[in-house]
Amino acid sequence: MMSDGARHFLIFSLAFAGSACAQQATREPPPSDEPDPAPRLVLPDESRFKASPADGGGWATIEPSVVDVSSRVTMRCTYTVGEAGIAVGGGVRLSISKFWGWAPPQTSDATATGYTTVTCSKAGVELEVRDLPRDGFVFAVVKGPEALSPGDRLTFIYGDTGGGRNPQAAGFSDRYAERGERFFIKVDGDGDGFFTPLAKQAVFEVRATQARHLIVFAPSQALVGEAFEVTIAAVDRAFNLVESYRSEDLHLVATGGADVDAPARATIRPDDRGAVRIPVTVRAPGIIRLRVEDGSGEGVAGGVSNPVLVETGGKRTFHLAWGDLQIHTNASDGSGSAEDVYRYARDVARLDVAAVTDHDHWGYQPLDDDAPVWKAQLDLNRRLYRPGRFVTFPGYEWTNWTHGHRHVLFSREEEAVIFSVADAGSDHPLELWERLGERDCVTISHHCGGGPIPTFWKYWNARYEPVVEMASVHGVSEMLGHPRCIYSPVEFGMAQAALARGHRLGLIGSGDTHDGHPGLGSPGQRAGLAGIWTKALTREAVLEALRARRVYATTGCRGILRFFMPSPDGVPGGRSAAMGSVVALSGHNPVRRFTVSVVADAAPVRSITIVKNNDPVVTFACGGFVESVDWVDDAPGRHGDYYYARVVQEDGEWMWSSPIWVEMPERSGGPSGAALEGGSAPDR
Repeated sequence: MMSDGARHFLIFSLAFAGSACAQQATREPPPSDEPDPAPRLVLPDESRFKASPADGGGWATIEPSVVDVSSRVTMRCTYTVGEAGIAVGGGVRLSISKFWGWAPPQTSDATATGYTTVTCSKAGVELEVRDLPRDGFVFAVVKGPEALSPGDRLTFIYGDTGGGRNPQAAGFSDRYAERGERFFIKVDGDGDGFFTPLAKQAVFEVRATQARHLIVFAPSQALVGEAFEVTIAAVDRAFNLVESYRSEDLHLVATGGADVDAPARATIRPDDRGAVRIPVTVRAPGIIRLRVEDGSGEGVAGGVSNPVLVETGGKRTFHLAWGDLQIHTNASDGSGSAEDVYRYARDVARLDVAAVTDHDHWGYQPLDDDAPVWKAQLDLNRRLYRPGRFVTFPGYEWTNWTHGHRHVLFSREEEAVIFSVADAGSDHPLELWERLGERDCVTISHHCGGGPIPTFWKYWNARYEPVVEMASVHGVSEMLGHPRCIYSPVEFGMAQAALARGHRLGLIGSGDTHDGHPGLGSPGQRAGLAGIWTKALTREAVLEALRARRVYATTGCRGILRFFMPSPDGVPGGRSAAMGSVVALSGHNPVRRFTVSVVADAAPVRSITIVKNNDPVVTFACGGFVESVDWVDDAPGRHGDYYYARVVQEDGEWMWSSPIWVEMPERSGGPSGAALEGGSAPDR
């Protein structure tokens, strides 16, 4: 017969297996002979479980309230029984994150790392204490002879060294700094095997203390005489912001030979919390970078900004905004609070656009079952959105383990609703799009080419899904065999497979970061980025750019990429067609002209390739930081041909433009050289 402890193990190992994000539907009915894939993960039938009034009662405290990153720790978590008590057979489950560096808790070896003990304040009560280290769980089940009464306490000690007798039994803390970290507690008050979270979890801080690097970011564009801001932030070896960093001796030097007005020295004071913005004005056109060094002699390495293209003239038509449209927080399975993650995006990584997209039904307490957290995230998005300075999007991840993961971004908090994969009415992509209805929103497939789950491109919806996230911390989902290919790759999920089906998708990168470092990632696991050519820094303008596919993907670098057809109708001075456009051509086998221009980020351009219908038709060897190539395709064309640019830097960083689609004369139905979709190129 299965013991209470074993029964609790079985139920809650399954219950933690949640669900992930979404996928797509075609404009024509899907082929009947193309079966849907088998699910990679099946959620437990939660309708079998129902919380009783005794479940989830009580409260907890934890100490110490602050620990350092990647340190040996002993943590004491004290749970106090609530008014309903805990019956014999009931119990408490403590969960420690199995991600990001916490040593797994274990209850069997008092001399080994992560040794965890549980004691009860009520004399004579026997506990069955079991662990499940691979999931970070410790269970304490009440065996009797008596139930626990209101006010009784269970004390969990993680990293119990026995008062110092076994120092090697201490635990290891998270390598990522965050506020609001939790040892998550659930309570089964009546002994039916169903645990419910506490209404309020005890939280503590994981703190970064040792700065190792200065990171510097600037806008990619500026006008002569126009002031802009450069961000300087101090981070540790894992790219955590070190809020305690102070310096009165930061040295700024502009490279590139331009006439630059910037302070020669800068400071980071206590109230700056490790990051500062410095005003800069450039008096002549050119390409500049800002180098910052710490003159304190404390061993903090300096940093160099991304390139800034400084141009003359009046107001720009298009602005190059940098975005990370997929970020996870500790509300699901990531690190850091939503507020701290947005602050990192804005003040450390200097992103222009960011979106927190926690899982709908995955993690210790799914977002679709946590209305207060969802409301708090909506309120936070509303509060931090600053048109012209910083764009947030309310959203979530539709975490579907059959069709693939998608995040859903809304333009307005009032329209933001979680249509969850756990709901039978929205557990298929067609149902998701149907329920989104007339809401002003987009869905974006991510890690489409492989692990943890690929996208099944049988389903796609052009209205809701204008772009695909092709580069992230998971790897690159362009095609099989890519040097930075996603793990567990499958050909049917790659972005090229979607394009070959006729899906008109723009290409972006984003993070899918879980480490609290949007726009940056961590050493050895760089986050992708979206380059967005937008008319303004507002939600409406960014969504317009996504829908026009006026976007490009990078593996994390901030090179400036343009790809366009200069005057497709051949008229000198005519309008060019930007990346993402659909261009109607006229005449017999019209010539197709393309231009790629690049300003590289931290290393010179190694090569520029133009890809036609997924084939690399021409590659240009390069070697400079600034490169521009022209190419003419005079080969016989087909209706629906598509072209995109692929750029490789010498440091192994990649960029991809969104495609340009060409409609040939016999079927286009449009005027000569007309950009049917997308519009003119961002020539400045």
